[in-house]
Amino acid sequence: MCSTPKPKRRVNAKKTNSTVGILSTMSSEKRLSFAECANQASDRRIEAKRLKREEQFRINKLTVKKTRPKNIKAKTNINQSWLFWLLNTPFSELMRKLVS
Repeated sequence: MCSTPKPKRRVNAKKTNSTVGILSTMSSEKRLSFAECANQASDRRIEAKRLKREEQFRINKLTVKKTRPKNIKAKTNINQSWLFWLLNTPFSELMRKLVS
């Protein structure tokens, strides 16, 4: 299997036709200690990925805050005020403004 952890130290194991892998030739104590080390390494990798993801999220959040335009609300209010004026103005006054 691809996800089977491989020992970093050289293991002196007997080569036989019936063995499946390195772990099958180790004693049960060595296999247990190797599995514990592999689990700790896996936990460290998962924690490092989580920290990296949180850091990237924090950086992206700061970048979005810095690049956001500041005057969006002011422009929106100006457009809304013209629209408000246009809708609430009587038709006669609109015609007077267009003619003059």
